[in-house]
Amino acid sequence: MNKFLTTCFYSIAGVLVTVSCRNANIVNHLKLNVSSQYCAPTSPYRYDTRFLPFQNTDSVLANSKELSYFLSPHEILMANATGTLALANALLIAQKDTTQPGRIRRLELTSQIQSHLLLLTTEISGISAELDCEGERADLFASYLDKLNSKNTARLTGASIVVGAVATVVSVLVSNNSAQNAISISGGVLSAGLGILTINPSGKKIKYIHDRNVLEDIWFAPEKSSVYSPFIWYILKEKHFSNSQKEPLVQTIKTRWNKFELDKDMDSTAVHLFFKNGGIYDADKLHTRATMLNQLQSTIRSINQDMQGLISALNSIGYGK
Repeated sequence: MNKFLTTCFYSIAGVLVTVSCRNANIVNHLKLNVSSQYCAPTSPYRYDTRFLPFQNTDSVLANSKELSYFLSPHEILMANATGTLALANALLIAQKDTTQPGRIRRLELTSQIQSHLLLLTTEISGISAELDCEGERADLFASYLDKLNSKNTARLTGASIVVGAVATVVSVLVSNNSAQNAISISGGVLSAGLGILTINPSGKKIKYIHDRNVLEDIWFAPEKSSVYSPFIWYILKEKHFSNSQKEPLVQTIKTRWNKFELDKDMDSTAVHLFFKNGGIYDADKLHTRATMLNQLQSTIRSINQDMQGLISALNSIGYGK
């Protein structure tokens, strides 16, 4: 009888441990119907080469002496970023002509500027929408893994309770002292082991791919961006648009990520995971990616503040204020 009860205890404990821990480290295949190109634009953007910004900031400011009476250096650089610097200079000349042709020319230039700036606001909205979508996608997958991990923790907790209870009951029924001790010790060890797993579960992981990685250019800061428009990329790369004016926004964003979101000593595997095509993510890394996307989205949305200042300044020229 004692041998039978002992065998039953170890069989039950083995089954509970196996059920609780199975697939703990197995990478889950994608079960959510969300493709890697879910947030990417449906067609490539096309940019008018007439409105590309000049890259030499010092030269831009040096050649805008007359315009500087109406626009601040920041607004002049914003006009350059938007590609409306030449139009602003032409508007300044037309503003001096009080004849009817001069007034008509001023209206034409004002209309061209407003039309182009409206297009650029849609660029800001477009990339912001993509960043928002990517952040939601990362959070969706992270929440999916969080739920799986919560279920696994619940199973481990239940198994720990059952193992402890079974060990107590069987040890009471078994009359042999050696068997009692073995069962009590084994039950305690198994219960404690399962309890430790609930504190530090291995966690589920998932294959998460992003062929078009909107974080890549921010991290590597190439001369030209394959994701961001020339207008937005000029602002992100030009140090005069950062609060300190000592380093560009791409660098301040990267520094902030390193300080608050990432391990400072990231290896090549982690860099490839976050800033290349992706790979195997756990829930924490997906949450980290979502946070970085949201921070970048906020930075790009803030360009609207510069746009508002530029539009107001150009209106003062166009309407002779």
